Formats: sequence, structure tokens, C-alpha cells
Amino acid sequence: MITLKEKTTIAAISELRNKSEEILRELKDHHVVLQKHHKPVAVLFNYKNYEAFEEMLEFAEDYVLGSIALARDKRSKKQDFVELDQW
Repeated sequence: MITLKEKTTIAAISELRNKSEEILRELKDHHVVLQKHHKPVAVLFNYKNYEAFEEMLEFAEDYVLGSIALARDKRSKKQDFVELDQW
């Protein structure tokens, strides 16, 4: 297992069997990149960071969808809309 300056720990998948407790301790301060045959295959990070990541993705998705809706609204004309009582 190797820890880099950027708060990243690199571990081989085989180390999960023998050093799982040590790897879990590393998750408090670092995310862990798991490698198989010296190629990255997965990333582990603590649950608090996972929740923040999911929240950020949800915000980004809402922002993108809002931007698309705003662009469509700017391109639309009055005749593109239907009154609710007519629908």
C-alpha cells in the first residue's frame, strides 16, 4: 500500500484480504484506489465523502436540467404552450 501527497492511497485488491482494517483506517483521511495488475479498478472513500459527492452530483444534474429548460423556454413561442383549462 502506498500513500501519496494528494491524500490518495493506492492498494492492490489482494491487500483487501490481508490489510482490510488498515485500508479502512486510511479511508478516514484518504481515498483508496484499488489496483489489479497495476491498473486502477475501483475507488473507495468514506461514507461522509460519498454523501457529499452524491449531493454534488444531484446539484449538477439539477443545474444542467434547469439550464436546458431555460434554453428551451427562451426559444419557445406563445403558441407552443397550451392553457391548462384547454388541455
